Amino acid sequence: MHKMFKQALSALLSLLMFFSVCAGIAENPAWDCPGCERKGNTGNYCGGCGYPAPWMESDANASPETDFEYKIEDGNAIITKYTGPGGDVVIPKTRDGYSVVIIEQYAFSECGSLTSVTIPDSVTYIGVAAFYECSSLTSVTIPDSVIYIGYCAFQECSSLTSVTIPNSVTSIEYGAFSGCSSLTSVTIPDSVTSIGDGAFYKCSSLTSVMIPESVTSIGEGAFYECSSLTGVTIPNSVTSIGEFAFQECSSLTSVTIPNSVISIGVQAFSGCSSLTSVTIPNSVKSIGEYAFSRCSSLTSVTIPNSVTFIGENAFSNCSKNLVIQVSKGSYALDYCKQLGLSYRIQ
Repeated sequence: MHKMFKQALSALLSLLMFFSVCAGIAENPAWDCPGCERKGNTGNYCGGCGYPAPWMESDANASPETDFEYKIEDGNAIITKYTGPGGDVVIPKTRDGYSVVIIEQYAFSECGSLTSVTIPDSVTYIGVAAFYECSSLTSVTIPDSVIYIGYCAFQECSSLTSVTIPNSVTSIEYGAFSGCSSLTSVTIPDSVTSIGDGAFYKCSSLTSVMIPESVTSIGEGAFYECSSLTGVTIPNSVTSIGEFAFQECSSLTSVTIPNSVISIGVQAFSGCSSLTSVTIPNSVKSIGEYAFSRCSSLTSVTIPNSVTFIGENAFSNCSKNLVIQVSKGSYALDYCKQLGLSYRIQ
């Protein structure tokens, strides 16, 4: 009886194995690769060139897997390096069944032949300098899944003309788009609360920028040397304008500083040679050193009673016709008298 039971069990296991194999074949049928014409592939990707199988719809238009180096960590795929020929690149959503969630630091850096990149909606993190100095990159699609764009991520992408930051991002980090000299427009969503130091430094083709009311701080040198920027409206959520924030914005003709700003940093508007007038709101307590120096077209500044500190040379080398509007008994009045600046009591 025991022997018959073992024979029956063996037969049953063989039968189950047979159906299991058949099921596997049904799930992943053999397919011929349209990329390299390799026949009889059974996996999710071609064994010859990495082209995705027909059922991998999300990666149907993706660049070949062999164009990327990966590592697997914590059940996720991480792109560590791009090794392909460049051109228009579509990053795959998966690798060997693992979701691609991270583009690691320097992964595409100095890829001068890269012209466009589409990032899949599986990616949440773009690492430090990930696309640094991709000098031919003209467009990038960043999905709403991305929550972090690292320091200098797109620095020196000198052919990039426009970028839309998804509303999943809360901070534009240090130097993220600095040196993008062809960037003419940028869309900042209302999820962003801070614009980091040098975020758009030397974006010399940027003509306008809309800062949403979610932003509370504008970092040091955030728009330094954006020489084509003609106007900027700072929302009433911002409490501080960092040092050098708009320095050398030589085309800036107008700026609206809201009632929420408490301090204007050192050299914040220095070298804004087209700026003609500025009204400082009564929320401001301090104006940093050289804040408006070398604003050679500046003829009118209004300083309220709330200001209790004005740094050295805050208005040096401005227009000879500059008249500062002050209130009787104010700190600003004493400052003007001490330095011999022209003033008018309101």
